[in-house]
Amino acid sequence: MLQDPLVLIPALGSDARLWQPVIDHLHERLEVECLVIRGVGDSIESMADSILAQAPDRFWLAGISMGGYVALDIVLREPERVVGLALLNTSAFAAPPDRKKGGHQAISLTESGHFAEAVRNVSGAVAPGRPEVTAVAATMAHDLGADVFKAQQLAVLNRDDRTMETPGIKAPTLIVAGDADAITPLALSEEMAGSVPNAQLHVLEGVGHLSTLEAPALVASHLADWLLRTDDQERRRRS
Repeated sequence: MLQDPLVLIPALGSDARLWQPVIDHLHERLEVECLVIRGVGDSIESMADSILAQAPDRFWLAGISMGGYVALDIVLREPERVVGLALLNTSAFAAPPDRKKGGHQAISLTESGHFAEAVRNVSGAVAPGRPEVTAVAATMAHDLGADVFKAQQLAVLNRDDRTMETPGIKAPTLIVAGDADAITPLALSEEMAGSVPNAQLHVLEGVGHLSTLEAPALVASHLADWLLRTDDQERRRRS
């Protein structure tokens, strides 16, 4: 069993259901305590604060999409607590103009009483051509509610650029990307993998933005291999 738990951070509009298929497959390979913690607040920093307040003293950390932005903030601020870092379908860049425009439109729709339309637009964009994934994404966003949706949109569109800081990450890092990801194009993951020292990049063919729902067995396999290998290296270092 891994000595330290694995903290898993969901994406925008998502909860533990985004990670559960991966957790199920992970437990077929190894014993590890998995804690899905959703950050609270309208900024990446406040979300990181809320997760750090709930997390154990030391932990493995994985974040997908918005959860990756939060995970980056955590490891850059409190690196001594993070045993290893996994970043899925995410980047270290600030929101580009087109994403900011889309975020503001989603907020405006929600504030004008068209929350369902805003959710439909966002969930359709993250998983085009995958109606079963779109349905789960929409259900999670609806269940979290309009206030959470607006706060998360603000956090994502106002996030800081961390590209100048990623070369300072010391934690062993796994990066997972989908080559069909229209929200976080593969090139962004490749650039991040090139900037983080000794990062491992795995590209999932035909997989889009919500890799944990689209290819949970494959994501879990990469996570398990990385966790076991890195944990073994950590134990050898400590002995």
